Amino acid sequence: IGSMLEEADRLASLVDNLLMLTRVDSGRVILNPEPVNLGELATEVADCLGVLAEERGQELSVEVEQDADVLVDRATLRQAMINLLDNAIKYTETGGKIRLKTAITPDGRAMVEIIDNGPGIAGEHCEAIFDRFYKIEPERSSQTGGVGLGLAIARHVVEINGGRIELESKPGQGSTFRIVLPAQKGGGTA
Repeated sequence: IGSMLEEADRLASLVDNLLMLTRVDSGRVILNPEPVNLGELATEVADCLGVLAEERGQELSVEVEQDADVLVDRATLRQAMINLLDNAIKYTETGGKIRLKTAITPDGRAMVEIIDNGPGIAGEHCEAIFDRFYKIEPERSSQTGGVGLGLAIARHVVEINGGRIELESKPGQGSTFRIVLPAQKGGGTA
């Protein structure tokens, strides 16, 4: 029964992800832009997935180096951050470290980074991992339940919110996924 429930959850997640991508592709995602404090959202996302990291004996922390308000659709940005953090938890070894860090870029943009000390990603895969259904190692993805949609969704929803996702990674040295967004004028920088 447990295996059947896990498979039902996996299939439900797949359907939800496909529906989200269909809405994004068709332009039917209705955004509700509002001021969102990036540090508070990063803390909320870490709290939401903290139990998963705890189960794997991972250290999950949030660092608000510099805080900023961004004008975005909160729900879609939250989903992008959840997808990125979930991947970091899935692919970082037991006992690993994962950090969510907010800061302001030198050109005044707001950013949140998801930094892990996991296995890293080889250069030839760094752009392709944002493609739908792309898997670096299919057998590894089948063990973690991934279907190759989380990063594609993250990139799309960040882009429809006026931002971009950057990736820095080296095999054996971990990965940094960075969401960069325009900072809200006159608000929330420390």
